[in-house]
Amino acid sequence: MRNMNKRNIVTKENIKKIADFLESSIEWLKEADQGCCGFPLSDDLSLYIGWSSGWAEDDDTVIHSKTEPSWAIDAAVKVRNDYDCSDFEYLNFPYYKDGGDCLFNSVAPSPKYTRKDFENNAKWFLETFVAMTNAHKKGEISYS
Repeated sequence: MRNMNKRNIVTKENIKKIADFLESSIEWLKEADQGCCGFPLSDDLSLYIGWSSGWAEDDDTVIHSKTEPSWAIDAAVKVRNDYDCSDFEYLNFPYYKDGGDCLFNSVAPSPKYTRKDFENNAKWFLETFVAMTNAHKKGEISYS
């Protein structure tokens, strides 16, 4: 089985699409103060952005919920779920078959993000997606 070629995925066009998705999703999430947004990357994986709990209420490096200050916006490549993607925390991370640990790849955007920050995160998420796909093809990680 051939590995996915990073050069075909991590392109300027795809980085722009993901950066636009992240930026617009954050604006929607701040307004709604709930929910989760998804961007399908393949039949198996999506980039999700939503609310995650457990943040210090005085942490100024994250975007806090207006009504629940211990919740903040978080983004990650997770197992695609087209039926129930309303809650970021309940979506599954892929996991390593050897040991069962989650392939944690979460990023909490800062309220001070610039367009360049969104583009850097987009590139990193695309690289993470390629690495996950190749690890899955080698049987190193599972999606279920």
